[in-house]
Amino acid sequence: MPSTTSQLWDRSASPLTIVLLTFMWVLLWGDLSWGNLLAGFLLAVAVTWALPVPRGPRRRLIIRPIAFARLVGLFIWDVIVAAFQIVTVILTGRTPREAIIRVPTRAHSDGFLTATAGFTALVPGSIVIDAHRLTGTLYVHVFDVGDAPDALEEAHERVLIQEERILRALASAEELMDAGFRPGGSMKAGRLTVQEMAEHRERVLAKRRLHRKEDAR
Repeated sequence: MPSTTSQLWDRSASPLTIVLLTFMWVLLWGDLSWGNLLAGFLLAVAVTWALPVPRGPRRRLIIRPIAFARLVGLFIWDVIVAAFQIVTVILTGRTPREAIIRVPTRAHSDGFLTATAGFTALVPGSIVIDAHRLTGTLYVHVFDVGDAPDALEEAHERVLIQEERILRALASAEELMDAGFRPGGSMKAGRLTVQEMAEHRERVLAKRRLHRKEDAR
């Protein structure tokens, strides 16, 4: 019979975690090759086994190919643009306008909070200095927000757009609705209306009540 400790900690590999860790490894090395993919995959498997996480609800891995390709392509573009902006600041001698922004994310998932923090931190000029798990809040240091009047709002919005791209690529329909988005991989799907969100929450509560009744039997 397994011990209490082994019941609380899960050494099995999460497919979503392995995909994200492998992707991060390739991005950090900047070399998309079979050898680098294999090394990242093996390292991701080793990390998820050696550093078990508290056992939580299982989820099926979902990858929407078009949304995932958009996530990767636009992320690479963001990296290029951010790097160019930093070089421009250095070469012109302009004093950057630094800022620390507070961004409440919308996904109700530790995995997606981690993914959003990781993608944000990999963009040059952005450093995630803190992540509050209970509220889903990220605190991000931005190297240069610019001088526009709405510069802080734009920096805030870039993090939220990154989060939506991740959700559109990897989240289930239920997880998208929990975050306030209409299901689907397209960014044009938009957000739920107030009425749609209220109806979704009512369905979620009804499911929970049903599950409690079944567990009580």
